[in-house]
Amino acid sequence: MSAADLRQSALPDRVSQTLAALLAARSLDATAIVAIRNTLHPADVSSDFRTLEDVAQANALQMLDRMQDGPRIAHNSLVLSFAAIDGVRARLTAFRRFLMRREGIVPGDIVYDYDAAHLLHSFIARAATPVFYDAFDAPGMDDLIGKLIVQWPAPLNHDIRAASDPAIIVIA
Repeated sequence: MSAADLRQSALPDRVSQTLAALLAARSLDATAIVAIRNTLHPADVSSDFRTLEDVAQANALQMLDRMQDGPRIAHNSLVLSFAAIDGVRARLTAFRRFLMRREGIVPGDIVYDYDAAHLLHSFIARAATPVFYDAFDAPGMDDLIGKLIVQWPAPLNHDIRAASDPAIIVIA
């Protein structure tokens, strides 16, 4: 069986499959992966960014989860990034390795993204401890980016979870 066939066989085929089971079917260790559910913080709303969809259309979604208030994601973590769709649903937007920077040191691609400058400035203004990450694409989930939808468990403000959390359910 080819690698493409293995990936295809690991596509979600039922509502009750956990994210951990999907990852295991792709030979990825869910216990070594973090999942994050991104939303637009109310303090970050502006005329340019009224919704998370506005952030996505400005190609700024990939930087949003790289800005955390405190070291919430361990250095050198594999991260599945999800964008909140509505209520409990979230769509996979990236699978990357995160490398934590020293406190307050902003990656150049974020500093010089003039279209998303408001997000950076509002984040820095509201964060008690601004922490930034470099991110590098990781293999194994490329075919599901933009397609995989999960049901995020309550409480929704727990936006960073272990990918092995049995309450994260694949729904599409």
